[in-house]
This record gives sequence, structure tokens and C-alpha cells, in this order.
Amino acid sequence: MKKLSILGLGTLAIMCACNSKPSTEYTINGTTDLADGEMVRMMYNVSADSTVKDSCVVANGAFTFTGSIEQPKQGYIYAGEMTYGNNKMRQLMVEPGTITVALNGDDYKAAEITGSPLTAQMDSLNTIVNGVYEQMMPLREQFMAAQGDSVATAELEKKYDALIDQMKTAQKDFVKNHPGSYYTPIVFSQLMSDMNLDELKEAYNAWTPEVQAAAPQVAKYITALENIQPGSKAPEIIGMDQDGNQIMLADYKGHVVLLDFWATWCGPCRASLPHVKEIYEKYADKGLVVMAVSLDHSEEPWKDYIANSGMGMEKYANIYDKPVGNADNYAIQYIPSKFIIDAEGNMVGRFDDGNALEAKLEEMLGK
Repeated sequence: MKKLSILGLGTLAIMCACNSKPSTEYTINGTTDLADGEMVRMMYNVSADSTVKDSCVVANGAFTFTGSIEQPKQGYIYAGEMTYGNNKMRQLMVEPGTITVALNGDDYKAAEITGSPLTAQMDSLNTIVNGVYEQMMPLREQFMAAQGDSVATAELEKKYDALIDQMKTAQKDFVKNHPGSYYTPIVFSQLMSDMNLDELKEAYNAWTPEVQAAAPQVAKYITALENIQPGSKAPEIIGMDQDGNQIMLADYKGHVVLLDFWATWCGPCRASLPHVKEIYEKYADKGLVVMAVSLDHSEEPWKDYIANSGMGMEKYANIYDKPVGNADNYAIQYIPSKFIIDAEGNMVGRFDDGNALEAKLEEMLGK
């Protein structure tokens, strides 16, 4: 009988363990030298389209935030407005459990936080990254002073590139050494554009299932990148042009297509447009089509630029991308991003270098 009782307790324990779920509740207890009655605010992004915002009034030099969060998220606690110049802002990782924070003085960037292992990880990496940025700051003035001196400029560029490499190495080491950290996808998002497909997949596949589930945008990016490898069928592009006509990539089968993701607010994009114009004028009579996909925030500047820039863009297949999101299917992390699609509708490749782009088109259309 005694043996049966012990077995029964063991079964009960197993049932309780299987039915229990990790807590999603968080409590953030804070102290501050703000006057009673002043407001402390908190925000964090749940997704690209969803933001949680909360606020509470300081009472007896203290404040408390409570809530529920399915997965840890990066956020801020702050006083005043959430603006670039406001030093009374403290970045943190909001995660289940009890977190304490002390907001005092005129600068919260290094405010003490306990009870958040993910914030400790973030702070540790940021110490390295911020140290690199501090070394970069004097280089700006040195670059200005060295204008016209090619030897000095080259040396400064070498120093700058070495510092960038140092920062990227620290970030890559963090990702490699923290496969179970919910902060890892945040760091990884800053590295993705510098990594090839094999490197991306190797890093992502090393993450725990929980961390992978928390980063659907990474999986989506990797899938998009797989779909635009040379020789792959080019993902369809569809949208409306400046005159309200529907444009589709499929409409240009039989033509070589120069696909250009750009925006009017992007200086490098505008700087590249005269070269795109030269290429178009050189190969238009051989069937080249330029498909320009705008990532502008609104339609007005896009339409105005097409009409008045003198770049000949009215001759292109223009698309305003915001309502559609074609850029996601082409793994766009930066603009300008240019691709060549062959006459059969297959990807030839991405071309960040203008000379390489023109050389490939010369190879395909120059004869």
C-alpha cells in the first residue's frame, strides 16, 4: 500500500509538471528621484505592427509596471518624451519575472537593473559596441581634416574598417555563444546583411526552438534569400504605377529586367539613378526593362520625383511598394538593392557594385 502511494504521488507530480506553463507575468519595480506625481513611461514592440505602451505616476519615489508577455522583448523605460535627445531613457529587455530598476539623475542610459538576465546580456555586449563607437568618433574630424590627402584618408579608412570588424566580431561571437538567448535574434538582425546564405542558416539552425519561434522574421528572411539565389524563379512583383496602372513582373517575360529597390529619401539611391538612366538608354532597344520599386513612406514624393527629376523614370515600370511588400520577398535589408532577372524570368543575381551590374548586362545584351 505504501508503495502504491509513492507511485501515486509520482504520477501526480508528473501530471502537474506537464500541465504547468512558464509564467508570462512580469513586474518592474522602480525607484526614482523624480518628484511624486511625475510620470514614468514604458514601451516595447511586440511586432513590427504592434507596440505596448504603459505609464504610471511616481508615488513616494517609486513606481511599478505589471503585465504579461509571451516572449521577451526589447523596450525602454523613460521620463519625458521618447526622443533622440532625451537622456532619461533606459533600454532593457522586458521578460517574465520581477525586475528592479533605479532611475536617478539626468542620464538613465546606465541605470542599474537587476532581475533581468537578458538585460545583463544586452548591457555586456553594448559595453563592447559602445567602446568601439567611442573610438570611431574622433575619426570623423580626422576625415574632414584629411580631405585632399589620399594617403591620410586611406589610413583612416583602414582604421575605421578595423573598428567595424571588431564590432561585428563581438556581435557574431555573442550570437554563436548564446543560442538560447532571446536577445540573440536582435543582435543577429544587425548582421544579416553581411552574411551569406550558408552562414545565416548555420547560425539560425543552432538556436533553440524557443528562440527560433520568437524570430519569425529571420526564418522569413532566410526563405526569401533562398528564393532569390541565381537560377531560381524570380518571385512575382505586383503593384500600381504612378498613373494607377497595375504592373507585374510576369508582364515582362522575354525581356531582361533590371530590378531596382529604391526611395526618394535614400541619398545613395538617388546618386545611383543617373547610372541606371545611362544603362537603360544603352540597352532599351535591346529589350532591357527597368523595374523601379519604391520604398517611400508615402506616394507624393515618389510621384513628384518621377515627374520632375529628369532621370527618365517615366519610361520605367514603376511600383509603389508600401501597400504590397514585394521587398520582403527579395530579402531587402538595405537600399539601393539591384537585381538582374533574365528573359526567362530567372534570377541572375544581386549587384551592389555598379560596374559589376553593367558588366553583366553587357555580357547578356551587348552582342
